[in-house]
Amino acid sequence: EFRVLGKGGFGEVCACQRRATGKMYANKRLNKKRLKKRQGYEAALVEKRILARVHSRFIVSLACAFQTKTDLCLVMTIMNGGDLRYHIYNVDEANPGFPEPRAVFYTAQILLGLEHLHQHRIVYR
Repeated sequence: EFRVLGKGGFGEVCACQRRATGKMYANKRLNKKRLKKRQGYEAALVEKRILARVHSRFIVSLACAFQTKTDLCLVMTIMNGGDLRYHIYNVDEANPGFPEPRAVFYTAQILLGLEHLHQHRIVYR
């Protein structure tokens, strides 16, 4: 595993690399104890089923899923620079945000991803 890409209530997402090909992925490790304590098992399984079912350029795809003694792991395509939340929360005088054309472009990509989910009768909160 490489750098931590993000952290959440159930675990963290780290960059990882497949040795045979050198291809990079994002490994979302969900701690089983935290999932059980916070009743998150069902949500994790739903996320896995959805990622396995949908195939779109605008939604990360599931490469594989596995479990260890302590974690459930979802290995997904990595989206370099794909943390839009980071860019939204780090707007200040030094970083005024995106120019409007770029914001429109990103909004269109998000809508295309949501549209794909809706075509598969999946509603995202």
